[in-house]
Amino acid sequence: MKQLLFLFVLILFVQACATKKVTPLLQENANNYFSGLMVYNPITKDTLISYNAEKYFTPASTVKLFTLYVSLKSLQDSIATISYYETENSLYFKPLADPSFLHDSLPNTTFKFLKNTNKELLIHQEPFEDFIYGDGWQWDDFQYYYMPEKSVFPIYANMALLHNNTRLMPSRFNKNLKEFDSLKFHRDFDENLFYKDKKKRELRKIPFKTSFELARTLLSDTLQKPIYISEKIENKRYKPYISTPLHPIYKRLMDESENFIAEQLFLIISKEKTNHYKVKNTISYALDSLFYDIPNIPRWVDASGLSRYNIFTPKSMVYLLDKLYTDFGEEVTFELMPKNGENGKLQKWYPYESTYLYAKTGSLSNNHNICGYIKTKKGTLLVFSYMNNNFIDKTSDVRIFMNKTLQEIYNTY
Repeated sequence: MKQLLFLFVLILFVQACATKKVTPLLQENANNYFSGLMVYNPITKDTLISYNAEKYFTPASTVKLFTLYVSLKSLQDSIATISYYETENSLYFKPLADPSFLHDSLPNTTFKFLKNTNKELLIHQEPFEDFIYGDGWQWDDFQYYYMPEKSVFPIYANMALLHNNTRLMPSRFNKNLKEFDSLKFHRDFDENLFYKDKKKRELRKIPFKTSFELARTLLSDTLQKPIYISEKIENKRYKPYISTPLHPIYKRLMDESENFIAEQLFLIISKEKTNHYKVKNTISYALDSLFYDIPNIPRWVDASGLSRYNIFTPKSMVYLLDKLYTDFGEEVTFELMPKNGENGKLQKWYPYESTYLYAKTGSLSNNHNICGYIKTKKGTLLVFSYMNNNFIDKTSDVRIFMNKTLQEIYNTY
């Protein structure tokens, strides 16, 4: 008993010393910007560090951790790009918001299915009740790759590719491409007029303005056969064409932090749960059914983290990460997470000679966060959320300081 008591006291002493090392690091910048850190041991259920852990922060793309969990809990292994039914001479179909359709980096068999049919193609327009952008998105980011529009009928990830500053793909947009000596915008705000700089040769993705008619036309161009609009709808006869494995979508969501994927996943879940395409419906469902016991109820308005209206606490992030690990296990969770170390996505920003971080970052102007898991030098699994808001320093300088703090945790616990 004396030996056990001594060991228990020793563990507490070591943990206290480690906390004393880390907390002053955080306090160094207390007058410059706002930081919060929570470190939790999911095995012993001990909170090792809690520094502003119940204060609210703008989470940026760390919101995608919630999006990943909700998607894993709500969807099967694969999804459908379209639902359809066939008659002797015709194939009727309607789109289902799948972000992978003709995406340049994701597998999808729908195009081949539509291409190979000899039947007349007729498409039915599904109502879209959401807005193309989320609440709190920056309007002047409309021209950048990270803010394509949401839609029920996405195609090419709702982006045009400007190749070598000479031509656009899809080629239909080339007639709307104009050349100037210098540029402030790459596309007109109100319509699909695209601009290129005479002096530059670059590869650039530019979101296009979406519409049902444009998507139908682009698909018809690519299939090289007509697609007619159908007013006829027979819901009982439609069946999903399962075309898209979700694992590659989840990997891209985590590794590339693709906002478009996040938003489209929540549209799909909303349709399944509420029969409406509205991102906020999925958020309401998740808060009521999956996260009813979340500490520090967040303000949560989108699936991607683009909105500055989102506010979460480090404690809520740790809660989510603990649930993710508990429900899906280490193998699944760590495989989906970006990591540092050799060939790791995080190595550029959080370099170390070996892999110990499995985490998602999130950045907006003046904000940078990282939330995930640490496998310490002693082999201990820790869950953490480290959030930093309202700095005017370079983000790279903030990350250097954060990396120092995380390595201190890795080496001392």
